[in-house]
Amino acid sequence: MKPFYKLLRNGLIILVLLFATDRALGALIEHFFFNEKQGDSAVTTHGILDANEDILIFGNSRASHHYIPELITEKTGLSCYNLGRDGMKMLYYETLLKSVLSYHTPKVVILDLNLNDFEYQHEEEEKLTAVLMPYINKNKEISELIYAQSKMEFSLAHISTLYRVNSLPMSIVQHHLEIGQKHFSGYEPLSGSMPEHAKVRHIDNANYKESKDQLTAFENFVKTTKSKNIKLHVLVSPGMKIHKHNALKTADSILSKYDMKCYNYSELFNADANKLFYDVGHLNEIGAKAFTDSVIVDHLAEIPVAGIN
Repeated sequence: MKPFYKLLRNGLIILVLLFATDRALGALIEHFFFNEKQGDSAVTTHGILDANEDILIFGNSRASHHYIPELITEKTGLSCYNLGRDGMKMLYYETLLKSVLSYHTPKVVILDLNLNDFEYQHEEEEKLTAVLMPYINKNKEISELIYAQSKMEFSLAHISTLYRVNSLPMSIVQHHLEIGQKHFSGYEPLSGSMPEHAKVRHIDNANYKESKDQLTAFENFVKTTKSKNIKLHVLVSPGMKIHKHNALKTADSILSKYDMKCYNYSELFNADANKLFYDVGHLNEIGAKAFTDSVIVDHLAEIPVAGIN
């Protein structure tokens, strides 16, 4: 056999072996990943694949720590799941909502609007792509988003299964060993409280700049729920760090076009805030229960136990 053909044959064998290894290891990692029962990815997976609850809650870590689905179900008789995920913003919420609506229409959606959800942040798209990459072949909404963010990432993810799951093994091991916080229908309780001298702080963030992409995602979120006749509640949950320049004014401006408003609970617990907060941005278990009770009374009490007609 001539050296050229021998080299070509060996190269083809190596490529076949690499392809087979990529597919086999990738499929193994995906199996364990999509069967996680705890952790942020388990919550995202639930939203993308099988969220069938009557009430769904969207937002970032403030959503995941502030709304208790079991309490909402107990008081309303409606099933509820908290889809909040740490570090996410409006583009993620919009994509997750579209994913849910591809197979299920909830009766009520609660959007926990973080005061900086519209703020521009460098490398935000890369973070979003990394979080959603394992789901690129699960529905067209995620595939389209990743394609729009990076055509190269899109291509590599379809060429290599390992490429889209290479960052997952450590978190998979952690969650299968049940290491770390536990969530209950997406809610992650926090234990502990702020020091007694803690108080609400107002911060003058003069460099505040809003992202057009996040604003578009917010309006799309509102329009989509309205077009599906879903009752949408946009809420700002309590916090101990209040920025002077924030999303409230813009959110109200957009919501007013749809005869809606944003409900601001950011300073709901001023009197004894330290007892109800885990840190400046998140409620502890006691605060979450008190806030969830307020949400039920103010926004969900009128819902009949049998659901919404």
